[in-house]
Amino acid sequence: MTTAFQYVFDNAEAISINKRRVIGSTVTRDNTVRAVSRGGQTWRFEVTLPDGISWTNQRPYIEKMEYLDRSTVGTVQINNAGYNNWFMRYQGNSTSTMTATFSSGSTITLTGGQAGSGYNFVAGDLIQLGSSGHVYSVAADVAFNSNTVTLNRPVSEAAGTYTLIRGPLVTWSVICTEFPSWTIFARDQVSWSGPFVFYESLV
Repeated sequence: MTTAFQYVFDNAEAISINKRRVIGSTVTRDNTVRAVSRGGQTWRFEVTLPDGISWTNQRPYIEKMEYLDRSTVGTVQINNAGYNNWFMRYQGNSTSTMTATFSSGSTITLTGGQAGSGYNFVAGDLIQLGSSGHVYSVAADVAFNSNTVTLNRPVSEAAGTYTLIRGPLVTWSVICTEFPSWTIFARDQVSWSGPFVFYESLV
């Protein structure tokens, strides 16, 4: 992981996630609504650090974050021990390493490691195709006797067979697009002017 950016996620006071499509819509004079998807289903994270952490503790991380600034791609996970057991927990029943094939579109086909009962995946589970692939969320429950997994967006990876990484083990490549200012107050405490904003890097 990129230590500096990971610090922001590990110590977050609040995290907001937006992975919805960009939608263009119009309303005619008779109130007919037309909407069209323009794609753009990129993961966007708004992460707020709490005020009051000591400058002594944060100083090294601030320096490293400012070095990365708003142009360097970093890697992060949402796997802090304080919330990985509920926030990004894998909800299915498989206890084995899962594999899947992909050809096109937004579905993958499971080829190994499926659950013996219950569910392979539950809507909201996270999947990464291989260690360097992008992260997707599962859009519908997948029972143990079903092999088709519908994802939240079209798959970007090349057609092939992949080992699936799931739950809090997935990794995003991100760029920090909004870097808040910090202020020292009450001698040794740091406050922030707003949240950090990270966008998934698709390059």
